[in-house]
Amino acid sequence: RRLDVGLIPKDITGQIVGKERYPTSIGTFSDVWKCVYIFQHHKLTVAVKTIRGHREDNSRPVKTKTLHDQVERWKTLAHKNVLPVYGTTLEFGPLPSLVCPWVNGGTLTRYLETHPGLSLERRHEILLQICDGLCYLHSKAVMHGQLNGSNVLMDRNGNAYLADFGFFPIVLEFRAAPYLSTTIGSSVRWAAPELFQIPDPANAPPLQLSMDSDIYSFGSVMLQVLSGNVPYHTFKRDEQVLYAVAKTIKPDRPQASNLTDNYWEFIQVCWSPRRENKRPSATDVSTFLATQHLS
Repeated sequence: RRLDVGLIPKDITGQIVGKERYPTSIGTFSDVWKCVYIFQHHKLTVAVKTIRGHREDNSRPVKTKTLHDQVERWKTLAHKNVLPVYGTTLEFGPLPSLVCPWVNGGTLTRYLETHPGLSLERRHEILLQICDGLCYLHSKAVMHGQLNGSNVLMDRNGNAYLADFGFFPIVLEFRAAPYLSTTIGSSVRWAAPELFQIPDPANAPPLQLSMDSDIYSFGSVMLQVLSGNVPYHTFKRDEQVLYAVAKTIKPDRPQASNLTDNYWEFIQVCWSPRRENKRPSATDVSTFLATQHLS
């Protein structure tokens, strides 16, 4: 019997079991624990995502409410390529942690590394799925905020799911970092360059994440899926990538035969400077991918 996510209560504190001694994965600002959630007669393997390094402060109740409000919204989202959000739990630290289904095939980056022989058709199908998920989020006025090879999860059948959508802006609030570049970590390889600009004048508000910045990141995901390598793969350290971004150096065109002129030119449009206002919408990306499938 298929599980109706809408029936799961938003707060599932006390119902998570089987927590392992250490997190399964450790990120720049969050950890993921593999656990089990018992709901009705279902025994569900779940990922519990915790926000790390949070100081005690007076604004925590307000920030916690912000997270709960977002979870309420995320629970209404339902799409085959968008990872459902079950709810939150308070068993993992001072802040609510997100509870989502566990996806058994790992991240997109890992999947591409372990499947180097994927056909162009298969790579194209993965891009279509990621794009479908992004179109759905944007149609619901939800920006992803941190689309990259770690936040697209793959199941064992090779289906793609967008995870962590909308999570990054909340982390920024909790972390109170002055600039995105101090918090963005390894996502720098996929992220839009305008997110790293220091505001001018210095007291102006920093540039916010946007649907446009999601499209830049999709261009980077497209490069990764077609070539099999993360963007700027010749740079081993994220600091080198940040330096390249500051110098407006884009990733080089790989020699991969999968990367046709059409694809490469479209990636350049996704990467166009934000001020030029040329980046396509998610539905434009979908239309482009459909034409490539026919050619």
